[in-house]
Amino acid sequence: MKKTDFEQLMLKYEFAKETLLTELDILIKEYEFNNDRNPVDHVKSRIKTKESAIGKLQRRGYEVNLDNISKHIHDMVGARIICPFISDVYEIVKIIKNSKLFKIQGEDNYIANPKESGYSSYHLNILVPIHLNNTVDYIEAEIQIRTMAMDFWASLDHKMRYKYKKDIPESIKDQIHNVSVDVKKLDDKMDKINDIINENYR
Repeated sequence: MKKTDFEQLMLKYEFAKETLLTELDILIKEYEFNNDRNPVDHVKSRIKTKESAIGKLQRRGYEVNLDNISKHIHDMVGARIICPFISDVYEIVKIIKNSKLFKIQGEDNYIANPKESGYSSYHLNILVPIHLNNTVDYIEAEIQIRTMAMDFWASLDHKMRYKYKKDIPESIKDQIHNVSVDVKKLDDKMDKINDIINENYR
């Protein structure tokens, strides 16, 4: 893998990330202007490192080359949008889908259908246009939208699984899953309280 070729690919990912964040910022500010409220607590972003990309290809049995990074790693560019309430998550999903800049490639609603581990989030896979060398190229990116409670659970779950080098015992997996159920109940309660406040006190 030539360094210069990889650097050019990473430059495309960097442009895609900046374009993605700019468009998200515009969409969120426009929503806030029209609705007098901001449905987002904060936004995080990242580009996978070369080492992470190579490791992912190897785990999936692909040859390590630039073409396979482009074809088989769909989240080299990633953004995570953290919202206060579940209803905010769906509002953000809606405004992203209505963006004239992005092309929606796919979606996974892990809030309605959590993963076996208990993981909950809403994923959108999109194409982001970038302009390079007088051409327009479309770069894949993944957007994860979740509540603060979901993000709290996912972050701790990741840290615990990363620390545990062996297979996690089923009893521990069950406890982690049970906490995710509690998080879902908390999110639902807070959403209902928020609805009451919006209906009666605004």
